[in-house]
Amino acid sequence: MTRNYPLWQGRQFPKTRPAAGHQLGRRAQRGFTLTELMISVGIISILGAFALPAYRDYVATSERGVLISNMATIEVFQEDFRLRTGAYAVDLADKAGITAVIGWDPQDDGTITYAIAAGDGTTYRFSATSDGETVCLIFPAKTPCP
Repeated sequence: MTRNYPLWQGRQFPKTRPAAGHQLGRRAQRGFTLTELMISVGIISILGAFALPAYRDYVATSERGVLISNMATIEVFQEDFRLRTGAYAVDLADKAGITAVIGWDPQDDGTITYAIAAGDGTTYRFSATSDGETVCLIFPAKTPCP
């Protein structure tokens, strides 16, 4: 007794249709190739090369702004001291000395150094330094030091 089987008997067919863009017999791609990763790293490096200097300039500008802001507040204390004593407080080389003499106590994180030097009798030089950034002004005119 022989049986006639159809031609497709014994063959295996997929139970579902493949997704769009896929072909039968190919595995789905997983992950990224080395070339794609290298291109991504290169693009990020180029962006970083432009962003880092801009960020450093931004930080320096903000530090300079803090120094100038603190310098503006000392002017009020110096004028008060001059009204009480007849002269500006000079030759003060640190924050503790400035606070003790004129009562000025700026809000900072302790990384800023301040100094008041004598001027021509009617002026004084005030300098502030923070992380390599130094600002020096001659008060009361607020002109930059030479």
